[in-house]
Amino acid sequence: MRRLAVLHHRHLDWVPALQEAEPRLEIRGWHPRDATEADDRWLAEAEALFTWRFPEGFLTRMPKLQWIQNSGAGVDHLVGNSEIGAGIVITRADGAFGFWMARYVVGHLLSEGLLVDACRISQAATAWNSKLIPEDLSGRTALVVGFGRIGRQIGRALRELGLEVHGFVRTPRTDGEFPLHGTADLPALLSGARMLVLCAPLTGATRGLVNARLLANGHAGLTLINVGRGEQVVTADLLTALDAGRLGRAVLDVFPVEPLPADSPLWRHPKITITPHHSGPSTPRAMVPDILANLRRYAEGLPPEGAVDRLRGY
Repeated sequence: MRRLAVLHHRHLDWVPALQEAEPRLEIRGWHPRDATEADDRWLAEAEALFTWRFPEGFLTRMPKLQWIQNSGAGVDHLVGNSEIGAGIVITRADGAFGFWMARYVVGHLLSEGLLVDACRISQAATAWNSKLIPEDLSGRTALVVGFGRIGRQIGRALRELGLEVHGFVRTPRTDGEFPLHGTADLPALLSGARMLVLCAPLTGATRGLVNARLLANGHAGLTLINVGRGEQVVTADLLTALDAGRLGRAVLDVFPVEPLPADSPLWRHPKITITPHHSGPSTPRAMVPDILANLRRYAEGLPPEGAVDRLRGY
């Protein structure tokens, strides 16, 4: 029976879910903080690892490791890890993140457009304010950077609200649903956009993408929503743009350092909404269907499919 090690902060949820999905595997799990307590003799024979992050040196205890299944969509923390040998296959999973993140993006946009905060203020004052007219989003432009399965689902949800959606990808291509552009087109389209959504993987091309140069094309009616990676936004430039009226609002779910340090100015800025990286929670219910085929292949002694391209970063 082939062995699958689980090193995850929610291993108590993941181990039984994975075991039920593929009973032909022997699966054991540990919390990353308890990694030193893992059975070395057992680990030495395990050829697969399900994880998000693992402590330094952990992989030396798994000399037969062939496959790492990431417990999320972003793999930038794995592809750049020198402990992971070139012969070890990395696979990713986004499960139902597209639906989760689409609901997140739509929820924050509608809360703003429906003036929910202003209505609460009026309610607290028992004031009937007939001037609180919701925003008409029909025909407004949404720019979605990163247009894989997640970005496309976000685009579809925004389109259903009446917005005109433009996707941005690494290599522009013809698409039957949406116009797709390269990121070089972002500055020209940003000046007329209602919102900019980041859901791309972190690569050399997307790191620092939202910076002073790009935001110079923004305006006070523009909302930024980041569900991609924190490093895609230059924090100092974001704050400057908000203060200068080149950006109206920012909704941030991801950050270069998580948890976000208490002394970060992002916490206290009145035009920023902070959420705790919850736009796409990694749950067994959402993700097991995404990785089931590879679990079965592993149990049968076959190599996993859909390996991450380490040069591209996803």
